[in-house]
Amino acid sequence: MVAVKMKATWRLLSYIFTISLGGAVVGIDLGIIATTLAQQAFNDYMFPPGTKNVTSLTGAIVSMGSAGNAIGCLVNGLLLEKLGRRKTLLVSTFFTIVGSAFQTAANGVPLMIVGRFVAGVALGILNPTMPIYISELARPEERARLCGIFGLMIAIGFCLANWIGYACSFASGDVTWRLALGMQIPTAVLLMVLSMFLPESPRWLAQKERYEEFDASLKRIYEDEDEEFFVRSQVEIREQIQLEGAQRSNITVGHALIEIFNRKNIRRTAMAIMVMQVGILSGSLAIQNYQSILYGSLGFKGRQVILISGCYGFMGIVGQIINFYGVSDRWPRVRTMWLGCLILAAMLSILMALSRYYGDGKDMSGARTGVAFIFLYSALYAVFFNSTLYTIAAETFPQHLRGYGTSIAALCQNITAIWMGQVTPFAFDAIHWKYYAVFIGCLVALSAFYAAFLTETNQLSLESIAGAFGDETVAVDKAVAHAHGEEKREVEEAKV
Repeated sequence: MVAVKMKATWRLLSYIFTISLGGAVVGIDLGIIATTLAQQAFNDYMFPPGTKNVTSLTGAIVSMGSAGNAIGCLVNGLLLEKLGRRKTLLVSTFFTIVGSAFQTAANGVPLMIVGRFVAGVALGILNPTMPIYISELARPEERARLCGIFGLMIAIGFCLANWIGYACSFASGDVTWRLALGMQIPTAVLLMVLSMFLPESPRWLAQKERYEEFDASLKRIYEDEDEEFFVRSQVEIREQIQLEGAQRSNITVGHALIEIFNRKNIRRTAMAIMVMQVGILSGSLAIQNYQSILYGSLGFKGRQVILISGCYGFMGIVGQIINFYGVSDRWPRVRTMWLGCLILAAMLSILMALSRYYGDGKDMSGARTGVAFIFLYSALYAVFFNSTLYTIAAETFPQHLRGYGTSIAALCQNITAIWMGQVTPFAFDAIHWKYYAVFIGCLVALSAFYAAFLTETNQLSLESIAGAFGDETVAVDKAVAHAHGEEKREVEEAKV
């Protein structure tokens, strides 16, 4: 275990917290749909008596968010490359507000689906942007911890969404769900306003050969740091980007896709894709979106289900705090991934047994134990995976491919989420508790993959990670010495 002391300055932390507000936006969106689907008033309005294929329509409302996410991921790499990190954050936040407004004003299933899709596109852009942005601002020895703030905000947003849903359940009529859906908007507006004051990523500026802006941005971020760290970062970033040829500002989408999947980078790409898959194949999204079905299978009914969902939301916060202080940047990334898979597989095995024997709701002590293990599962998922997935995906690729590569990994995750969102309600109806076995098998297989094939990136700078994949890297000490020598020579010439 690596001992890590927080070194980020208050200035840098203020930037990280601003970017991480997007995590709250994501968390509220993810959580609010689960409580909304459990609201009787919502179901009465959207599915009046005589409505056919209610299960399919419910699945469509959920999965169209994932479909939008997939589209957002497709364009995210291009936006990050052309607009930069800050402007991409602003664009995604604007469309989050638009999608949320559509959902709040929905007069039927079609407009609700449109709202979910638009918000999904926005979140498909926003979600990969945040860890990339944070990774490019953070010191290497605390990159995962600072990305953990983004994960913590997701957990807080999800928790808030659950309690908003519970509070709104005491209202009457359409207010029970319209007010809840409308609560997605305030946080997005706040993020949009604060994002206008963020510095652009210095690495993106260096890639675009905008070196004066690069120096100014780096000084703004690390103004309170010691001079040695600043000079080392300045030299390493510029030299490594030039070495990689990443300063090609006119790189096309087609060229980027070819490069991502060529022999040199295919290992990186496969690693990022498989890391992101555990976010869905662990069963976390199915449990999150269909909590009402799960609690119903354990014998809980009505407002009890929404109350339990609210308590469930706290567990992600607890788990992310444990990750922040005990796991991120302390444990190797590889160990975190394979061990997390095995622990979650054990939790789901116990939950499957409890659902098998106490799913009829006749034994409430068994049902309560089942709820406890769902809660424990949520906390453990946050401990191991909530922010770790995007941290690894974002730091895996070189600068000129980081946006495209992370977006491809997120796209593959969302494709899995789409079919999982469609299959899950039917699977729970058809095979009930046996459905957990699918996720258990996936977790065991992923654990073996991570242990065998993941490359360790903990404590490495984004520039030096290239060496872990066998690429040529800059000799930083020589480059720094050369930079100091050039600076000294310029001073002496000025005196003459």
